[in-house]
Amino acid sequence: MWGRGCRETGEGEKVGGEKRIRVVKMDGSLEDFDPSKIERSCVAAGATPEAAREIAEEVASRVTDGTTTREIRSMVLEELERRDPQWADNWRFYDRVVKGRITYEGGKFVVVEKGHLYLGREVQDVGKPGLDSAEEVAGILRELEEDLEHGVSRRTINARTRVLFLAVLRSKKMSREEKLKAIELINEFRRKLGWKPFEPKKPI
Repeated sequence: MWGRGCRETGEGEKVGGEKRIRVVKMDGSLEDFDPSKIERSCVAAGATPEAAREIAEEVASRVTDGTTTREIRSMVLEELERRDPQWADNWRFYDRVVKGRITYEGGKFVVVEKGHLYLGREVQDVGKPGLDSAEEVAGILRELEEDLEHGVSRRTINARTRVLFLAVLRSKKMSREEKLKAIELINEFRRKLGWKPFEPKKPI
């Protein structure tokens, strides 16, 4: 996803006859702008492939040399929110589960998570990125169960289990055995709520 950075400008280099756009990462370093990252992240958040392409194209039309990844992040969330607020919510949940961070809202954020209040103007890291184990997934499922008890909609919880499932599949830190355990935990949670279990499309 995207982070914070200071603005830098300069002329993009040409690669294959096309101008290469450089964006500023959270640590201030530069990287090539890659709209396919936006597309993949939007699909992971629940957007249709067509909508994800449209969002990536819209954001790409607004990005220039020196645009920060924080600004790109804001553009993406704006487009997701406009099309379906649930997609934007899923993006934020994905950020916490996979990236170990919470995201800003309108230039700053106020998020209550596990009894702590986070205030700030940028994206903040709140834990280690990536899923490590089935036990960690079990903990997130307990949070989802508590959220459901406290009035979070079933639609939102359903969507978050999908994001969690995708995060497990994409984890580079979990062994095959841990992934299988985690998927079974997710599916047990879904069965309990009367939802169809997830099945990986490819062998794990």
